[in-house]
Amino acid sequence: MQKLKYVLLSTLFLSFGTFISCNKSTTDIMIIGVNEGDWNEISVLIDNLNNCKKQTINYINFYSGKINEKNVVIAEAPIGTSEAAMVTTIGIEHFNPQYVITEGTAGAHHDALTYNDIILGCDVLDIASYKGDPSNPTHIEKLQHPILHSDPVLLSKAKKVKNPVEESRVKENGVIASSDCWNTSKEYVNALYTRFGEDCEEMESYAVLNVCAFYNTPALAIRMISNNLINDEEYDPAKEVAKQCQLYTIDVINAI
Repeated sequence: MQKLKYVLLSTLFLSFGTFISCNKSTTDIMIIGVNEGDWNEISVLIDNLNNCKKQTINYINFYSGKINEKNVVIAEAPIGTSEAAMVTTIGIEHFNPQYVITEGTAGAHHDALTYNDIILGCDVLDIASYKGDPSNPTHIEKLQHPILHSDPVLLSKAKKVKNPVEESRVKENGVIASSDCWNTSKEYVNALYTRFGEDCEEMESYAVLNVCAFYNTPALAIRMISNNLINDEEYDPAKEVAKQCQLYTIDVINAI
């Protein structure tokens, strides 16, 4: 009987050890980008993957391969904060990446920014978590959710990378705001900027960094300006902003 118990326990521990080794990460970096409607923010990255393999997990597409000897997984995310959180969770659970980068386009919130400017998310806000009266923007109070931050090591490496678009800038200590709202009121955007100082808004970065914080996975938020409500600069597909952001992201991958 004692011998049987020993055999059973040994089998259990060996099985557990096998499970752990099978889930040991070989993924250096996971990239999360939107691919929905006019916003294809991953196609250039996928084209640059060597030995690309597609895997669908819970209806989400993941593309794995190498970019300059780094093992990279690209997650195809729908638009939205909850969707970004879901994709990040699935990706971390299945691929256990060493780092996560969320990249894509965003709309500017002040007039100093224009097409193709890069914003590195030193600070990332949930801009929908404010306390106040949305019908009266001047009464917007503090954010209820904490400010999140890109990993300082990843941020420092990204700061050394040049913008691929000539004469366009990289804002190194940028502030990215996430929300499921698509703000189209100049008065409202001005009020948000006056209160919180965000450079741009989009719908994914806060959710991605929030999930990464739970998993203790270093993360970096990168956004390129695709339009500016304050300057009346509308989204223009001919600018190829999503493509340029992906080229910048590839250079960041190489710098890590």
